[in-house]
Amino acid sequence: MCHRKTYWVLLLAMFLTVGLGACKNRGRDKTRSQEEVIGIRPDSAGVAVVTSLEQLNPANVNTCDYFLGEIDGQPYMLKLESATKTQIDGKFYPIDSTQSIASPTFFTILRNDSSYVLTFDKQSSPVKFAVTIDTAAISGTVTVLDERNREYRLAFNRHRAPLFREAKSTRYREPQSTFTKIPDIRYGKAKGFWTSYPMEDDTNYTKMILKLLPKTAASKKLDLFLDLYTPDDSLQKHPLIVLLHGGAFFFGDKGNRNMREWCEHFAKCGYVVASVNYRLGFAISKSSIQQCGYQAIQDAHAALRYLVANAEEYRIDPDYIFLAGTSAGSITALGAAFMTNENCPPFVAKHKLPKKCGSLHTSGNEYRDKVKIKAIANMWGAVYDLRELNSHRIPVVSFHGTNDKVVPFDHGFPFSGVKSKLGERMFDEMYGSQSIHRYLDSMHVRNKLYPLEGCGHAPYQERNGTLNEHYYFIQDKIQAFFYPELKSKASLKHDDHAPQLYCLDDDAVTNLSWQAEGGLILSVSGNSVRVVWLDDVPKHLLRASGINALGVPFKQEWNLRKACS
Repeated sequence: MCHRKTYWVLLLAMFLTVGLGACKNRGRDKTRSQEEVIGIRPDSAGVAVVTSLEQLNPANVNTCDYFLGEIDGQPYMLKLESATKTQIDGKFYPIDSTQSIASPTFFTILRNDSSYVLTFDKQSSPVKFAVTIDTAAISGTVTVLDERNREYRLAFNRHRAPLFREAKSTRYREPQSTFTKIPDIRYGKAKGFWTSYPMEDDTNYTKMILKLLPKTAASKKLDLFLDLYTPDDSLQKHPLIVLLHGGAFFFGDKGNRNMREWCEHFAKCGYVVASVNYRLGFAISKSSIQQCGYQAIQDAHAALRYLVANAEEYRIDPDYIFLAGTSAGSITALGAAFMTNENCPPFVAKHKLPKKCGSLHTSGNEYRDKVKIKAIANMWGAVYDLRELNSHRIPVVSFHGTNDKVVPFDHGFPFSGVKSKLGERMFDEMYGSQSIHRYLDSMHVRNKLYPLEGCGHAPYQERNGTLNEHYYFIQDKIQAFFYPELKSKASLKHDDHAPQLYCLDDDAVTNLSWQAEGGLILSVSGNSVRVVWLDDVPKHLLRASGINALGVPFKQEWNLRKACS
């Protein structure tokens, strides 16, 4: 019975080739007349009836496409290899829903005088047929001329693969929308001297220091605040950038112009952006300066924990968190990413800071959510010990003036340009961006260093606070460096109980399209696809393209040849 049904599949191939144009014509929308396609005159009902291979015009035989259909309700797939006026060669595949792969059987149809013989698997049978066709389908009957003269009904259509569109979007690379600013969100409370002194309000640093020093006589409970900038769009999850301002752990504010403009820009591009105030101020002693830096890292952790704990409210995806900082803010960002309670610099234990201030992760608030950092933008920052970088494999993009005398470009003491060796007396030696870059290279961690040749400290703005070309260069490079981290890879699931079915494990994917090389897509539904693979094709590649939950386009390919073998 199976072999007899196969005959009709092969015969179907012949009829389909008559009804369908050559490969070069399959993309045309304009359909040729039925008479031109099949080379015969339509009958009185306007439907062409093919009963003889003599009517076949080999030039109209389609040897490029596969055809899907049924013979007496059983599914088959057909491919024609060649056709002349006396012979048609091709192959057919039975489609079994319990199998992911279909194996071909090769066949030949020969015209002998006015009769027709079908041969495959070393067996031959005479046949006759009466089939109606058009440019897209074929139906009718085929009869095997044997003692039973059994008649089979055919219904086939040319297979058309779904259109594969590679998804595209400029989200996170270009401004997409407006934003909403939520100012002064309290993320914690901790003892310190102050949390804000905007440098834009005064450029006489000596005057500012003298004004603030009396406040270091005694610490007090301080509210810790951040400003949040959220895109005005419909996405439920966004990546988060946390920005930490600079100011030598003495000055600065979350609303400084350089922070504010970056917050606005990245929010327009699709990020949720937080500009964070942290505890500032220290007495004129090395131990007080070290404690201040430790507390800043504590506050960065507290802000991150708060944002992760409230991720749903602020539409943040906690799997995509980025840190960025300038100067002291960058030292804080690097410390928050790489410093742990176990690898702290020696002064932490020496001054008993965990007992005095709490551990790195328990100060400021009661949230205990774990935070994973995707990447860091380090702007003229440094670390106390390069071995801290071993704690996590986090990508880092660095910007640093090669003539920076405040934070070392390579390694050395901060404020090396100040007379009387103030830096050596008040600070520990630190490792700047060039040292960080070399160390991460040795670890084979993705990183990039942009040396700003001949520039000093904070080269992105002029003395009067005007932002210059370095500011926008840095902005563009941060954007480009962070973007690849947003391209999440979806996992492909295969159902053993439905071998032809594949689906992505991310239900939030949109604009999804599929492409199969070495197989035929039978159906697409939501984030799943049904594919039958061809055993005689060397490659079995399944491709998917769409937009992930963050709004980022992706394109993936899976080699399934081994899995289907």
